[in-house]
Amino acid sequence: MQNENKMDKLFQKLVDNTISEKELDCLMELINSSDPDEVKNGLLARHWNSAKEGNLPIRKRIKGDSEVLLQNILNKIEDIEKKKKVKPFFAHTNIGFWSGMAATFLLLMGIYFYNQNSVGTTTVPIPPLIIENNPKSNSITLQLDNGTVETISENGERKITSTNGNLVASQQGNTLQYTGAEAHDKLVYNTLNIPHGRQFDLVLSDGTKVKLNSGSSIKYPVRFLKGEDRKVYLKGEAYFDVTTDETRPFIVNADEMNIRVLGTQFNLSYYPEDEDISTVLVEGAVVLYKEGADINTNTSSQLVPGQRAAWNKISNTMTINEVDTNIYTAWKDGYLLFKASPFSNIKSKLERHFNITIEDRSGRLKNQIYTATFRNETIKEILEAFKEDIPFEFIQEGSKITILD
Repeated sequence: MQNENKMDKLFQKLVDNTISEKELDCLMELINSSDPDEVKNGLLARHWNSAKEGNLPIRKRIKGDSEVLLQNILNKIEDIEKKKKVKPFFAHTNIGFWSGMAATFLLLMGIYFYNQNSVGTTTVPIPPLIIENNPKSNSITLQLDNGTVETISENGERKITSTNGNLVASQQGNTLQYTGAEAHDKLVYNTLNIPHGRQFDLVLSDGTKVKLNSGSSIKYPVRFLKGEDRKVYLKGEAYFDVTTDETRPFIVNADEMNIRVLGTQFNLSYYPEDEDISTVLVEGAVVLYKEGADINTNTSSQLVPGQRAAWNKISNTMTINEVDTNIYTAWKDGYLLFKASPFSNIKSKLERHFNITIEDRSGRLKNQIYTATFRNETIKEILEAFKEDIPFEFIQEGSKITILD
């Protein structure tokens, strides 16, 4: 009875749009530890009736695509009412059991978090980024300042020298480290390109460590100049562990956004195909501002550890909220971690991670919301796991996977 009362209060907070992320996790744990039939026929039935009658408060705060998601929720409710027992979801993956009831809640959670990210401030249109990369290539490449493009073999060893024969950088295994030994009176840039299906580590001349995810490019000086900002340019995703230097701020440019730090750890994701430029702060502090803007004006935003800033490139809005940073940094430790993620986002990450393309001809997975964790599973094993929720058939031909009608 105590758990039922607690669930009732938490669910009411959910539909009132006042629930915190911690409370949301607690609600899901209570549902998964309870008898599905008792939950469905007791606690949730009252709220489902309100939903069918159009009295659900969530209707007042959704717009656009959220209307489609809400309709999917109501369709899911009808499916659940036809079942006598719910089926475990992803029972053989690392995350345990997610019932059909929990999957319904995940859809509702998706709308909740969607609306938490729907307000912000307007800025000017996005300027072009100068990095060029072909992530579909199978090779890691390094473009030198003279335009020469060299192939970097994974787990190899090599030395990068200047035209004067001085050592600029050395590769040991999966890491390329710059020495900063050769002095320059102007900035000399290299560009490191990481294809889909690969990851690579970079150590800049100041000791800053950068872990690059699949399909990423970073342009950076081979040596930072004394008394000037340390600025690099990123397209893709990277985890930065920045060496502290209070006299030379470290700035990462991602399209129109600049992320300015002194010494900190953060994750930055900017893929052209994604709607958001995402910055997640793990340690220290960062300031975000538009390229060309004065950082000292009210156009800048500052993060504290545990926060995520998302700049939406379509709506030109910035949102900042508290998050579980592990969701956004798990990739650097070899995990694929999804929490209340739409399949469309999962699909993009799988394509980058495995260097494949996925075509969903069925259209049935487009608006599904999933929570799952994978590490060493193959793409086939991952798709088999998704089939536990909605059965489908797929075929793989080379690097293309087709989910059949």
